[in-house]
Amino acid sequence: FPKYDYNWEEIEDEKNITNIESKRFKKNNSKKINVLMIFPWMVTGGADRFNLNLVSRMSKKKFDFTIITTLPSANEWRKDFEKHAEIYDLTSFLELKDWTSFINYIIKKNKINLIFISNSEFGYKMLPYLKAKHPEIPIIDYVHMEEWYWRNGGYARDSAYAQNVIDKTFTCNENSRNIFIKHYKRKKSEIETMYIGVDERKFNPDIFDKNKIIKELKRNNKIKTNQEKILKEKSVISYICRIVDQKRPYLFFEIIKKLAQKRKDFVIVIAGDGPLLEGLKKKVTEAKLDSIVIFLGNQKDTEKIYKISDLTVNTSIKEGLALTSYESLSMGVPVVSSDVGGQKELITEDVGIVVPCIQEEGEILNLNYTEEEINGYVNAIEKILNNLKKYKSKCRERILNGFTIDNMIERMEKEFEKIAKNPKLEKVIKGKELSGNIDILKELISTYFVSSKSEYEWLVSEFNRKNIHKIEPKRKLKKSAFYEHTLEYKLKHPIVVALRKIGVYDNLRNVIYKKI
Repeated sequence: FPKYDYNWEEIEDEKNITNIESKRFKKNNSKKINVLMIFPWMVTGGADRFNLNLVSRMSKKKFDFTIITTLPSANEWRKDFEKHAEIYDLTSFLELKDWTSFINYIIKKNKINLIFISNSEFGYKMLPYLKAKHPEIPIIDYVHMEEWYWRNGGYARDSAYAQNVIDKTFTCNENSRNIFIKHYKRKKSEIETMYIGVDERKFNPDIFDKNKIIKELKRNNKIKTNQEKILKEKSVISYICRIVDQKRPYLFFEIIKKLAQKRKDFVIVIAGDGPLLEGLKKKVTEAKLDSIVIFLGNQKDTEKIYKISDLTVNTSIKEGLALTSYESLSMGVPVVSSDVGGQKELITEDVGIVVPCIQEEGEILNLNYTEEEINGYVNAIEKILNNLKKYKSKCRERILNGFTIDNMIERMEKEFEKIAKNPKLEKVIKGKELSGNIDILKELISTYFVSSKSEYEWLVSEFNRKNIHKIEPKRKLKKSAFYEHTLEYKLKHPIVVALRKIGVYDNLRNVIYKKI
């Protein structure tokens, strides 16, 4: 595992799993609300940060969380989620045809009385089936954005398709809520805006020291000696995101190339990873911009990156309401962003600038960006750099006046409690009506498994490529040596991984094997 092995096999409702049942699996009979959360994975990203904030910040006295993930991934944030929830990555131990029976088992075992779903295509395809099997359990979902370039709406479309069984849908901005109502004809009472917010205590500029952070980056070999100097002397423009098509990193490259022709008082920090990272690095090198562009890779402690920054830039062709915008403003750093999603609901003219998004979503793969759009960003960046003190003075205040994570958690707890205790009668009735069509609903799940084969297999191959490394055939090592190259081993033996990075472990191991 992970592997793709589905070929129209029969999907079962239940399996005989009494051999693994024991008292230690039984949950107590408390009055907690037991929430089943269905997510795609647990990786670095705004949506995943929101999920982590929910399970870590919501009251443990009121809620108990079980998380199921549905896409192959290394799940680098899993250990953070495990502190607060019981987790099952279905891709790592189950054949696809057994997913439904296992989820039914979990619902029964953990006495689930509320289902919460976000960004899982399989989860959405399964909702009518789950409602038919468990009509009394209410379902809520959270949609971060509508994506017209992907399946003509993305997860917003999935949510609309399953609206007859969803008690309530939350969106992260008012713009998306209006699209649900006007385009997808959803009931106003079933759609509510829930701003993600930010942890203003964690993202607090007063608890960090810029010079110490820069020294730490140098000590960890993230930056070179000459870069340490320019980070202290020049204005720092940060680009913090996944390096993927949606974020338009190549547009950002065109912007900094144009900006570099006009002024020399800035340095660029790029924090993130993704499939377009190598291409972006190549473009920077070819344009001879290496001296002013610093690639830090994936950074978990992004608050430190904001602290050394004077401005952050978001060039996305699509956002709901970017978590990076919340975080940046909380750290007192102004934002230049594309006018997409609900960005202008947060970024007002006294804390940043919202730039018109000229490129159509359907043209996401077109890399020929217009001069008008490039110049829009360049002019906005220059305006803020020329008036930094003015813009910085209002940023954190904007967050404290209504966009803190405490506001979101308080509201979400109330909603979870209300919906869990008072499921909508019309949804319960719909579930009971659907129960007569279980075979058809299982066939819809089968169709999804088959239609998503190419994407699933690609994710499997990427997982293996990044996490499972072949042993050179010439080296006659024991079979256990292969285990040393698996992701599980890396997580369980961090000291060995550290020794391997500095070139000590492999030499030591070879000596030991020779003696054996």
